[in-house]
Formats: sequence, structure tokens, C-alpha cells
Amino acid sequence: MSLHPEVIRMVAPEEAAALAPLTWTSYRSLLSLADPEERRRCRPCAVAAWNGDQPAGLALSAVSPGRPLEAGAQMLLSLTVARPWRRRGLALRLLAALESALPALGVRQLEVGYSSRLPGAGAFAATLRAAGWPEPEATRLRICGAVRDTVAVFRDRDSLMTRMRATGFRLWSWRERGAEAEALAQAMIDRGEAPAWARPIHWRTRLDPDLSLVIGHGTDDIAGAGGDIVGWALCVHQPDLTRWFFPVGWVRPPYDRHGWLMGAYAEGAERLAARHGDDAVAVIETASGQPGMWRLFERRFEPHAHWTDRMMTSERPLAP
Repeated sequence: MSLHPEVIRMVAPEEAAALAPLTWTSYRSLLSLADPEERRRCRPCAVAAWNGDQPAGLALSAVSPGRPLEAGAQMLLSLTVARPWRRRGLALRLLAALESALPALGVRQLEVGYSSRLPGAGAFAATLRAAGWPEPEATRLRICGAVRDTVAVFRDRDSLMTRMRATGFRLWSWRERGAEAEALAQAMIDRGEAPAWARPIHWRTRLDPDLSLVIGHGTDDIAGAGGDIVGWALCVHQPDLTRWFFPVGWVRPPYDRHGWLMGAYAEGAERLAARHGDDAVAVIETASGQPGMWRLFERRFEPHAHWTDRMMTSERPLAP
């Protein structure tokens, strides 16, 4: 009798319905993706474990939205074992099978990102560790709360905004200057002057053009005219979660030391409250590459939050 009776193999499109319960709703379409251009863009890869005709587990990966194909990297989107087949090492075998299949798609690196609040986060980290992955590290900090609570967070908002405006701080909506900001962001990333995670194009189809802000420097008081763009703070409505998400906020040096990103978040919260009420829920995040903002989030935002979490990440090069 085989020690591991489960058969692990690549997923066929007609098996998508049976395997759908083993991944997140937003990823299920990847299992049966038929459009050639869509498949080329995200290159989904799925392997499943079967016990007879019963699905026992699934590992699914794809190219992250906005990532260039030539980067040769994919994100592990889900690694799930059905309850009757847990504690048999099946997750490790599924992950190994996925890693073996990916090089044929031109993938040289597999990455993973998950919330510290995810049920079973500790067990998942242990699986990665057992598979030889580097220890996951916190790379993003997220804060969730009602915009009315920003009164406590930004208790010195008026003096902050007055001081910043005196030094040339400007704000425009994305509707006014978003196209310029997007072009500037790409040029700065290409020159190595801005981090890739700050790229707005990834959020283009989802951002709110009135609550997403372009941060500028200049003395012209006419909205939409004049002034240099030095950063951006994006806002995305997530109706399924009944919240507004600020996924990217970045200001280039030396303006990143002037508190201008905090000013943009303060203005964004005020505009959100004016449009949708004080009970509107917002989520903001910062990255480990912004240690000053990280400390500020922990000190000023976290005490007033509904919840906070850390996005844990790890990555592993794949054998050719």
C-alpha cells in the first residue's frame, strides 16, 4: 500500500469547479482561464492532489498584477489541503510539485505574501520553513479604522497643513494630474529613483480619481496648474469589504522628510469623510522601505485602529 495514495498532477480547465473550494473566490477564475492573452499576461500554474475522484489539495500561482513577465517571478496565491487529508505532509508535496512545474513557464522565482492575521498563519510559516524557504519577514504594515478616528490621529492637522503649505506643499486629485504622476512614476522607477512597489499603474483601473491624490511642490494656487509632482497617495474603493484602501503612498526625497505624505493622508481622510461620512472605514499601509512612516503608523495610528496586521513575505529561487 502506498504511503501517499494521493496523486498530484497539473490541473485541467474542466476540473476548475471541483477545485474551486480550495482557493479564494477572487482566484478561482485562474483555474479555468481560457483567453490566450489573459493566460499570457498572468501565466497561472496550478497543481492538485487527488484521492480517487476527490480533490485533496491545491497549489496555485500566477504573475502578480503589474509585474513584467520578463522578471520571471510568480506569487504563490494559495496552498490548501482539504481537512480529511491534513497532517500528512501533503502541503509540502504540493509546494514541491508547483516549484518543479514553474521553470517550464519561464519562472525563476516564487514569492509568497500573507497577512499575519490569516488563520493558520503560524502553520503556513512552518510549512515554508520545512520546505526550505527563508523565514518570512514583515514588509508592509496595514491599519484599519473609521475616518472619524483621524481626529485623534491628526489632532494637530491644521498646524501641520499650515506649515506644509508654507513650504510649498500642494495637492491635486488624480483626475486633475494623475496621468502626469503615472508617467513620472514609471520614469523614476526606470532610473532607480523610486521603488517598484510605488508604481501607480497597477491600480489604474480601480483607483478613485477624486480621493487619490497627487502630491506636489509649488506656489501656484490654481488647482491643476503649475507645480512639480513629488509623490502620490492612491485610494481604492473595495465595496465587497465596505472600505476604502490607500495601498500606495510615496514621496520622493528630500520631501519625504517634510511630513508631506502624512499631510496627504490627512487630506484624503477629510475628503473621504466629506463624501461618505465619518463612519467610512479606511485602510492605509506603509512598507518596510519607509521606516519613518512605519514607526509613525505604530505610534500614531495603531492605538486608534479597528485592527492592524503585517504582510509577511518570503521568496525562493527555483532550480532551472
